[in-house]
Amino acid sequence: MKDIYRKNRRSNQPMAIRSAEAVEFTEALNYFWMDRLITSLYIVLSVSLTVISLALMLGITI
Repeated sequence: MKDIYRKNRRSNQPMAIRSAEAVEFTEALNYFWMDRLITSLYIVLSVSLTVISLALMLGITI
């Protein structure tokens, strides 16, 4: 029986090669969580300070 795959040669490359565009996209996604975290903290601090300020202006003790 002849080996029909005997002409296949190793290319020494991984089976799946990621393109440069995919790598850049995943690197950009790695920083999105930090942006969301900073934005969330900013919103929480702003709302907290607003509520405390309103409570102090209305004479409500916290």
